[in-house]
Amino acid sequence: MTEPFIRAKLSAAERSFRSRIAQIASGQWFLRGTLSERSSKCGKPNCRCANGPLHQSVYLVQSQAGKLRQFCVPKAWRERVRQAVSDYQELQRLLDEVSELEWKRLQERKP
Repeated sequence: MTEPFIRAKLSAAERSFRSRIAQIASGQWFLRGTLSERSSKCGKPNCRCANGPLHQSVYLVQSQAGKLRQFCVPKAWRERVRQAVSDYQELQRLLDEVSELEWKRLQERKP
């Protein structure tokens, strides 16, 4: 039989990690992926990009089942998507920290 999860038995660091995980997970958005900024010409002969600064775009790039998939992020969504990617990365880092603490607890044979 497994023992019940007792938060009070956790270290202060682990309680803090778990609290932050709960805050992020209960938020509205998190996305796995990388943001890629790109510059390109649109192809219109009279556009400013033909001889001047290129158009800037941001893509969300993610590997899914061994294949890359991309999504061009509209300007209006860019900040929200940046925050969602950042939150996912923080969530992953915190989960890794909690997992490492659990690994150490298993090695010490403490429930």
